[in-house]
Amino acid sequence: KQWYQRRVAITAGVIKTTDNLVRLCVVYRSTQTKNKLKYEETKLVTFFDEFEEYLDSVMNKSGAPMICGDFNFHVEDKSNAYANRFISLCESKGFVQNVHSPTHISGGTLDLVFTLDSVTTTVNDKCDSNLTSSGYSPCCVADSLHIGNLTVDPNTGTASDHFLVKFDLPITTKTDKNTPKEKQFRELNKIDVEKFREDLFCSPVYIGNYESVDQATQLFTNVVECLLDKHAPVVTKNFKSCKSPWWDQKCQQAKCEMRRAQRKLNKDKTNDEARVLYKEKCVDKAIIVDRARNLYYDKKFSLCEGDAKGTYNVINHLLDKEFGVNKLPNGSSDEEVAENLKSFFDNKVKTIYKKIESESVLNPTKLLPDAVPNKTSPQLTSFRETSEEELEDIIRQLPNKSSTLDAIPLWLFKECLPELMPIVHFIVNESLRTGTFPSALKTAAVRPSLKKPTLDADELKNYRPISNLTYLSKLLEKVVHRRLIEYLDNEDMFSSFQSGYRKFHSCETAITKISNDLLIMMDKKTNAVLLLLDLPGRNGHSA
Repeated sequence: KQWYQRRVAITAGVIKTTDNLVRLCVVYRSTQTKNKLKYEETKLVTFFDEFEEYLDSVMNKSGAPMICGDFNFHVEDKSNAYANRFISLCESKGFVQNVHSPTHISGGTLDLVFTLDSVTTTVNDKCDSNLTSSGYSPCCVADSLHIGNLTVDPNTGTASDHFLVKFDLPITTKTDKNTPKEKQFRELNKIDVEKFREDLFCSPVYIGNYESVDQATQLFTNVVECLLDKHAPVVTKNFKSCKSPWWDQKCQQAKCEMRRAQRKLNKDKTNDEARVLYKEKCVDKAIIVDRARNLYYDKKFSLCEGDAKGTYNVINHLLDKEFGVNKLPNGSSDEEVAENLKSFFDNKVKTIYKKIESESVLNPTKLLPDAVPNKTSPQLTSFRETSEEELEDIIRQLPNKSSTLDAIPLWLFKECLPELMPIVHFIVNESLRTGTFPSALKTAAVRPSLKKPTLDADELKNYRPISNLTYLSKLLEKVVHRRLIEYLDNEDMFSSFQSGYRKFHSCETAITKISNDLLIMMDKKTNAVLLLLDLPGRNGHSA
């Protein structure tokens, strides 16, 4: 993650170790300026304020922080007021400076390494239970790092006027990326659909007597899960990280030959033949890999001919548009990350409720709607029940997407629809008749989604919760939606200018209407003013 503020650049990242997290922050503060000294002093004061805010944000994130880089403060000069103020600022936040030798060719100590002086207070140790915007306790959850063998080497082998600062960290990184990962899953593609349907036909789901909507929903879940355990039990297998789909045997052989030439060159750096051979193998490997990659994506694009959606999916993959989609905050365990996310969103909802309650107490009439004149239109007091034909039509139109809470995947549900239709038909109609939504269908699998791939993944305020409902709840929702649209159409209650949430209407119809009105006003040589209003949505933004 990169952070730029005025003439300061900070690159931050998280190193995952076997038992902890290390948050590494590399800082560069530029001193190049053509302005007057007074203006430069103002910039320094601003830097101290902004860097203090950055230190607070680092302390409020997971991982043991280590801040290093070129700060361009002569900390070796005890009479330098700005250097003393900078060191005092870092020490006030619990950081200690570890470099005490000159790091510049002119003799100044400009390149610094900061770590926490001691183990700081954790969430469970005398901390406020309230979470910050990043989702962590304001007491911070960071631990100290004790670096060792810090040396400053003037011989960097480059033209830089700075020296090389080297030190050891007492951490063990996960270097073996090819370690197999254990996963549990069901081999759904091996299910014998006909035998599965036979078991459903003989089960209480097809021939049972249903008492209530909740009892029928629970019966459906129990029976289907039991049969799924019989036909596709959970298996455990080890998986290794996969290579790129276009990586073939020729690419692997070219890579091995390049590595072999590299090892031969490393044994004797003065061997010109080995150097020439290594360069040739590098070029050969690059050509073979590029050819394999190009052929793979040429085939992908040819298969997507005429399919705009498929073509854009391939393009987005090539442009790395999917980067950040599945990013999650850093944490010592998945359970810790899930608990922090749950607490953050729970506190956010509670805060909204408190604001609404306080607003209703202070202004009890403000939240009441304006008086609506009496209308003679009939009231919607009940929903018309659905038929099996209508249900089947809705189910067939559902995309084959499933939630982790679904008893069986939707494609298998569609294959077994004749055997499952009686209980599904009862659940939907009984819910419409009694006005009761099944309790089991109110649960959703919540998945955090980063609002933008470029946002800080450790700031929980940058996430939005995505609720994945079961297809049974979506089915009931679509039936109710049809009834509402049917009622609004029959009673002519839709606005003539409404384009959203209406069949045969979209953004195109709204734009066409606005463009036509503007053109008519221009033909009449009349001034036109366009007012645009974007109400706050689920993301809490307005414009």
